[in-house]
Amino acid sequence: MSLFIGNISHSTKQEDLEELFRKYGPNKVSLKQNYAFVDFDDEKDAERALRKCDKKIVGGLEIALKWSARMKNRRHRDHHSSSRRYSSRSRSNSRSRRRHDDRRRKRRSRSRSYRRSDKKRDRDRDRDRDRDRDRDRYRDRDRDRDRDRDKDKDKDRDRDRDKDRDKDRDRDRDRDRDKDRDRDRDRDRDRDKSNDRKRESSQESKESKDSDSNSSRKNSGSSEKSD
Repeated sequence: MSLFIGNISHSTKQEDLEELFRKYGPNKVSLKQNYAFVDFDDEKDAERALRKCDKKIVGGLEIALKWSARMKNRRHRDHHSSSRRYSSRSRSNSRSRRRHDDRRRKRRSRSRSYRRSDKKRDRDRDRDRDRDRDRDRYRDRDRDRDRDRDKDKDKDRDRDRDKDRDKDRDRDRDRDRDKDRDRDRDRDRDRDKSNDRKRESSQESKESKDSDSNSSRKNSGSSEKSD
Protein backbone atom coordinates (compact mmCIF):
# COMPACT_ATOMS: atom_id res chain seq x y z
CA MET A 1 0.00 0.00 0.00
CA SER A 2 1.79 3.09 -1.28
CA LEU A 3 1.58 6.66 0.03
CA PHE A 4 2.87 9.80 -1.67
CA ILE A 5 4.82 12.32 0.46
CA GLY A 6 5.09 15.86 -0.91
CA ASN A 7 6.67 19.18 0.15
CA ILE A 8 9.80 17.57 1.63
CA SER A 9 12.59 19.86 2.84
CA HIS A 10 16.03 19.61 1.19
CA SER A 11 17.54 19.01 4.65
CA THR A 12 15.34 15.92 5.21
CA LYS A 13 17.12 12.59 4.76
CA GLN A 14 15.73 9.15 3.99
CA GLU A 15 16.68 8.05 7.52
CA ASP A 16 14.40 10.77 8.95
CA LEU A 17 11.41 9.47 6.94
CA GLU A 18 12.19 5.85 7.82
CA GLU A 19 12.29 6.76 11.50
CA LEU A 20 8.98 8.65 11.17
CA PHE A 21 7.05 5.79 9.52
CA ARG A 22 8.75 2.86 11.30
CA LYS A 23 6.31 2.89 14.22
CA TYR A 24 3.29 2.40 11.95
CA GLY A 25 4.38 -0.96 10.50
CA PRO A 26 6.80 -2.61 8.05
CA ASN A 27 7.46 -0.27 5.11
CA LYS A 28 9.96 0.80 2.50
CA VAL A 29 10.77 4.48 1.83
CA SER A 30 12.14 5.75 -1.49
CA LEU A 31 13.18 9.44 -1.40
CA LYS A 32 13.42 11.43 -4.65
CA GLN A 33 14.14 15.20 -4.51
CA ASN A 34 11.35 17.05 -2.74
CA TYR A 35 8.93 14.10 -2.66
CA ALA A 36 8.99 10.42 -1.70
CA PHE A 37 6.97 7.19 -1.64
CA VAL A 38 6.41 4.88 1.32
CA ASP A 39 5.12 1.34 0.69
CA PHE A 40 3.40 -0.49 3.57
CA ASP A 41 2.75 -4.22 3.69
CA ASP A 42 -0.62 -3.72 5.37
CA GLU A 43 -3.29 -1.26 4.21
CA LYS A 44 -4.35 -0.53 7.81
CA ASP A 45 -0.83 0.55 8.65
CA ALA A 46 -0.85 2.83 5.62
CA GLU A 47 -4.19 4.35 6.65
CA ARG A 48 -2.93 4.93 10.18
CA ALA A 49 0.25 6.59 8.89
CA LEU A 50 -1.86 8.77 6.57
CA ARG A 51 -4.02 9.93 9.48
CA LYS A 52 -1.17 10.58 11.87
CA CYS A 53 1.55 12.04 9.63
CA ASP A 54 -0.34 14.22 7.15
CA LYS A 55 0.67 17.91 7.60
CA LYS A 56 3.33 16.94 10.12
CA ILE A 57 6.38 19.22 10.49
CA VAL A 58 9.50 17.45 9.17
CA GLY A 59 12.72 19.35 8.56
CA GLY A 60 10.97 22.67 9.11
CA LEU A 61 8.26 22.07 6.45
CA GLU A 62 4.72 20.67 6.63
CA ILE A 63 4.67 17.46 4.57
CA ALA A 64 1.63 16.56 2.42
CA LEU A 65 0.63 12.90 2.62
CA LYS A 66 -1.89 11.16 0.34
CA TRP A 67 -2.52 7.91 -1.50
CA SER A 68 -0.22 7.45 -4.45
CA ALA A 69 -1.59 7.28 -8.03
CA ARG A 70 -0.99 3.51 -8.13
CA MET A 71 -3.04 3.04 -4.98
CA LYS A 72 -5.84 5.29 -6.29
CA ASN A 73 -6.09 3.25 -9.53
CA ARG A 74 -6.15 0.03 -7.56
CA ARG A 75 -8.87 1.32 -5.26
CA HIS A 76 -10.82 2.57 -8.28
CA ARG A 77 -10.63 -0.87 -9.92
CA ASP A 78 -11.63 -2.58 -6.70
CA HIS A 79 -14.59 -0.26 -6.36
CA HIS A 80 -15.77 -0.91 -9.94
CA SER A 81 -15.39 -4.67 -9.63
CA SER A 82 -17.35 -4.68 -6.39
CA SER A 83 -20.10 -2.55 -7.99
CA ARG A 84 -20.32 -5.00 -10.88
CA ARG A 85 -20.68 -7.90 -8.48
CA TYR A 86 -23.34 -6.07 -6.55
CA SER A 87 -25.28 -5.18 -9.72
CA SER A 88 -25.36 -8.83 -10.82
CA ARG A 89 -27.12 -9.85 -7.66
CA SER A 90 -30.87 -10.07 -7.23
CA ARG A 91 -33.20 -7.47 -5.75
CA SER A 92 -33.15 -9.20 -2.43
CA ASN A 93 -29.47 -8.49 -2.17
CA SER A 94 -29.92 -4.82 -3.15
CA ARG A 95 -31.20 -3.98 0.30
CA SER A 96 -28.23 -5.60 1.97
CA ARG A 97 -26.01 -3.75 -0.51
CA ARG A 98 -27.59 -0.45 0.48
CA ARG A 99 -27.15 -1.28 4.11
CA HIS A 100 -23.57 -2.22 3.44
CA ASP A 101 -22.98 1.04 1.55
CA ASP A 102 -24.60 3.00 4.34
CA ARG A 103 -22.37 1.33 6.85
CA ARG A 104 -19.40 2.02 4.64
CA ARG A 105 -20.32 5.67 4.33
CA LYS A 106 -20.75 5.90 8.06
CA ARG A 107 -17.36 4.30 8.56
CA ARG A 108 -15.81 6.68 6.06
CA SER A 109 -17.45 9.66 7.67
CA ARG A 110 -16.24 8.40 11.05
CA SER A 111 -12.75 7.79 9.73
CA ARG A 112 -12.75 11.28 8.20
CA SER A 113 -13.90 12.78 11.45
CA TYR A 114 -11.23 10.73 13.23
CA ARG A 115 -8.66 11.95 10.73
CA ARG A 116 -9.72 15.55 11.29
CA SER A 117 -9.64 15.12 15.05
CA ASP A 118 -6.24 13.38 14.82
CA LYS A 119 -4.91 16.14 12.59
CA LYS A 120 -6.23 18.72 14.99
CA ARG A 121 -4.63 16.89 17.89
CA ASP A 122 -1.33 16.67 16.04
CA ARG A 123 -1.48 20.37 15.23
CA ASP A 124 -2.29 21.20 18.83
CA ARG A 125 0.59 19.01 19.99
CA ASP A 126 2.96 20.67 17.53
CA ARG A 127 1.82 24.09 18.71
CA ASP A 128 2.29 23.07 22.34
CA ARG A 129 5.76 21.76 21.50
CA ASP A 130 6.64 25.00 19.74
CA ARG A 131 5.38 26.99 22.72
CA ASP A 132 7.39 24.81 25.10
CA ARG A 133 10.49 25.31 22.95
CA ASP A 134 9.94 29.06 22.92
CA ARG A 135 9.48 29.02 26.69
CA ASP A 136 12.67 27.02 27.13
CA ARG A 137 14.53 29.45 24.87
CA TYR A 138 13.29 32.45 26.85
CA ARG A 139 14.20 30.69 30.12
CA ASP A 140 17.69 29.95 28.81
CA ARG A 141 18.08 33.58 27.74
CA ASP A 142 16.93 34.79 31.15
CA ARG A 143 19.33 32.40 32.86
CA ASP A 144 22.21 33.61 30.68
CA ARG A 145 21.31 37.22 31.46
CA ASP A 146 21.17 36.46 35.19
CA ARG A 147 24.52 34.72 34.97
CA ASP A 148 26.05 37.68 33.15
CA ARG A 149 24.61 40.04 35.75
CA ASP A 150 26.00 37.91 38.57
CA LYS A 151 29.39 37.85 36.85
CA ASP A 152 29.34 41.64 36.49
CA LYS A 153 28.37 42.00 40.15
CA ASP A 154 31.20 39.68 41.17
CA LYS A 155 33.63 41.71 39.06
CA ASP A 156 32.43 44.94 40.65
CA ARG A 157 32.82 43.41 44.10
CA ASP A 158 36.35 42.26 43.27
CA ARG A 159 37.19 45.74 42.00
CA ASP A 160 35.82 47.33 45.17
CA ARG A 161 37.82 44.88 47.28
CA ASP A 162 40.98 45.67 45.33
CA LYS A 163 40.35 49.38 45.79
CA ASP A 164 39.82 48.91 49.54
CA ARG A 165 43.01 46.86 49.74
CA ASP A 166 44.94 49.57 47.87
CA LYS A 167 43.54 52.20 50.22
CA ASP A 168 44.52 50.13 53.25
CA ARG A 169 48.02 49.69 51.83
CA ASP A 170 48.33 53.42 51.20
CA ARG A 171 47.19 54.12 54.77
CA ASP A 172 49.72 51.66 56.17
CA ARG A 173 52.45 53.24 54.05
CA ASP A 174 51.51 56.71 55.28
CA ARG A 175 51.52 55.48 58.87
CA ASP A 176 54.93 53.89 58.41
CA ARG A 177 56.25 57.12 56.89
CA ASP A 178 54.85 59.15 59.78
CA LYS A 179 56.44 56.76 62.26
CA ASP A 180 59.77 57.01 60.47
CA ARG A 181 59.54 60.81 60.51
CA ASP A 182 58.74 60.80 64.21
CA ARG A 183 61.71 58.55 64.86
CA ASP A 184 63.99 60.82 62.85
CA ARG A 185 62.72 63.84 64.76
CA ASP A 186 63.31 62.10 68.09
CA ARG A 187 66.81 61.18 67.01
CA ASP A 188 67.51 64.75 65.93
CA ARG A 189 66.20 66.01 69.25
CA ASP A 190 68.33 63.57 71.20
CA ARG A 191 71.33 64.52 69.10
CA ASP A 192 70.75 68.22 69.68
CA LYS A 193 70.36 67.66 73.41
CA SER A 194 73.58 65.67 73.60
CA ASN A 195 75.38 68.34 71.59
CA ASP A 196 74.03 71.03 73.93
CA ARG A 197 75.20 69.06 76.94
CA LYS A 198 78.63 68.64 75.44
CA ARG A 199 78.85 72.36 74.72
CA GLU A 200 77.73 73.22 78.24
CA SER A 201 80.19 70.82 79.79
CA SER A 202 83.04 72.11 77.62
CA GLN A 203 82.14 75.71 78.50
CA GLU A 204 82.01 74.86 82.18
CA SER A 205 85.38 73.18 81.97
CA LYS A 206 86.81 76.28 80.24
CA GLU A 207 85.35 78.57 82.84
CA SER A 208 86.77 76.42 85.67
CA LYS A 209 90.17 76.45 83.99
CA ASP A 210 90.04 80.22 83.56
CA SER A 211 89.04 80.67 87.20
CA ASP A 212 91.86 78.39 88.30
CA SER A 213 94.39 80.27 86.20
CA ASN A 214 93.18 83.63 87.55
CA SER A 215 93.38 82.41 91.13
CA SER A 216 96.89 81.08 90.58
CA ARG A 217 97.94 84.43 89.13
CA LYS A 218 96.56 86.29 92.10
CA ASN A 219 98.33 83.98 94.48
CA SER A 220 101.63 84.44 92.70
CA GLY A 221 101.24 88.25 92.72
CA SER A 222 100.54 88.37 96.43
CA SER A 223 103.57 86.22 97.17
CA GLU A 224 105.87 88.57 95.22
CA LYS A 225 104.63 91.62 97.19
CA SER A 226 105.27 89.96 100.45
CA ASP A 227 108.82 89.27 99.42
